[in-house]
Amino acid sequence: MLESILKESFFLRETLNLHSETEALRIFYGPGETRDPELSQIAIDLFLDHAWITQWKEVKPGTLAKVSEVLKGHFGEKLRAIVLMDRSKVASEADVIPLDGPVRTGRFSVKEFGVPYLAQMENTKHPGLFLDHAPLRKWLLHTQKNKRVLNLFSYTGSLSVAAAMGGAKQVTTLDLSKATIDWAKENWANAKLPNEMGDFIYGDVFEWLPKMRKRNAEFDTILCDPPSFSRSKNGTFSTNKDGAKLHAEILPLLATGGILVTSINSENVFERNFLKDIETASEITGTKLKLIGRVDLPESFPTRLDLGERYLKGFYLQKI
Repeated sequence: MLESILKESFFLRETLNLHSETEALRIFYGPGETRDPELSQIAIDLFLDHAWITQWKEVKPGTLAKVSEVLKGHFGEKLRAIVLMDRSKVASEADVIPLDGPVRTGRFSVKEFGVPYLAQMENTKHPGLFLDHAPLRKWLLHTQKNKRVLNLFSYTGSLSVAAAMGGAKQVTTLDLSKATIDWAKENWANAKLPNEMGDFIYGDVFEWLPKMRKRNAEFDTILCDPPSFSRSKNGTFSTNKDGAKLHAEILPLLATGGILVTSINSENVFERNFLKDIETASEITGTKLKLIGRVDLPESFPTRLDLGERYLKGFYLQKI
C-alpha cells in the first residue's frame, strides 16, 4: 500500500514533465495526496540528487525505512542521499538527520527554470529554497524588467535572485537573520549577478521601513512573506496580531502602478483575516489597491483532498 501510494505520486510528476523544469521539486505531499495515517504526515522533496523528507508528526517505527527503500528503488543511482527533518519535535531540537547515502557537504546549486539557487542538506533546519513559491519566482523572471524591487523577510534571497534574473535594475534584500542574509549574498554571487544591482540589509523591517520612507525610497515591486511569528531585540512579531501594522509600513513605499506581493505560510492565519489586515492598512495610509491575482501553489503540490483552509495565502495587489 505504502509503495503504491508513493509511486503513484512519483509518476504523476513525471507525467506532468515537472522534472524538466527544475532540479528542486516536491515529489510527494502527504496531507494533500492521501488519507493514509502514516504517509499523510510526511512530504518528500528532491534537491538535485538528494531527497529531503519532512515529518510533521511521529510515524510508526519502520515507516521511514520503507519510504527510503521505495525512493531508492524508484530513482536508483540518480539519488545520492536521503535526509529527514523531524518537525514533530520542538523547533530548538529539530535538525536534519541523514537516513541514507553520503550527504553533500556545504551548499550546492539546484536549477529551477534555468536559474541556480543554493541548497543545503546538513546542519540546517531547511534546505534554503521554499518550493511552494516556485510560481512566484517564475512570475518574477518574466515581469521585473527595469523594476526597483524590495524583498522583505527575504530568507535566503531566492525571490531577489529571480527578480534580478528577470531584469530588475535594483533589488533590496532585507532579513532579520544575519545567517540568511549571508546565504542570500551567496545566492546572488552564485547566480553571477552584478554587485551594484543588489543591496543586502541585516535588520528589522519595523526599523528599516520608516528609514526608507524618510529617504523617500520607492519601489515598483515589494515582496512580503513574513513568518507567522518571530522575535527581535525590539520585541515579538505575529502575523495574526501585527499584519495591519506591517502593511501600513509597506504601502507608502509602493510606487503608483507598483505591485505588492504579500503572502503567509500558516494554517493558523485565516485568509479573511489576512485580507482584512491589508484593507485596514490601505485605509490607514490612504492607498488604493486592486487585487490582480493570487499566489498559487505549484503543480507539484496537488491537493486531491479537501484540506480546508489552505496554508499558503497570498495576493498580487496593484497600487492605483
